[in-house]
Amino acid sequence: MLEIGPIILREWERKDLEKVHEWENDFDLMLYSRGRPHNLRNYENLEDYYNEERKKENRLHYIVELKESNEAIGTAVIRLSNWASVKSGEIGTYLDKKYWGKGIGKIITIALLEISFYMLNLDRCEAWSLEYNIRAHRVLEDCGFKRVGRERKSAYVFGRKWDWICFDMLKEEYMEKREEIIRKILGEYAEEYLKRVNAERLTP
Repeated sequence: MLEIGPIILREWERKDLEKVHEWENDFDLMLYSRGRPHNLRNYENLEDYYNEERKKENRLHYIVELKESNEAIGTAVIRLSNWASVKSGEIGTYLDKKYWGKGIGKIITIALLEISFYMLNLDRCEAWSLEYNIRAHRVLEDCGFKRVGRERKSAYVFGRKWDWICFDMLKEEYMEKREEIIRKILGEYAEEYLKRVNAERLTP
């Protein structure tokens, strides 16, 4: 579990399936997070997916909760890989629509970077977003990601083909500006978070 600012990231559990099922069948959520708004998922299919993902050691699935109420408001994932001895993590997240535009997506992204670089010692992180998802692009770039490539015309939505845009960040890039980025994104929560996690790191 990671507590950061107003949110908590905890492990995705079976009790969360009903809420995740609701999100996975939300047209707008899937339009912006997957680029496949009509790829509906029934409960049995979701349960099978949950069971299979739990078996994979290279998958870290999280439920995002509000700290004050313990309300589940979204999901996050890190997909781990180790190609040619370079440890990488592909991150992804989506958020309940009623919390869009409140800066929470940036905090979730910082949480995933903290886990990836500060706790798991990964070498790099990447994230993919469809070219029309300008809001997600801003979130990633505000958190320090760089656009590094695109997969051309690889998604078909609303009668046309769209590119997937690839963003990435290296560990040294994040660690060099870690506290600056955290202060920018967490605002009033930053000092409490940094004091707590830095102290935990030094505790024997």
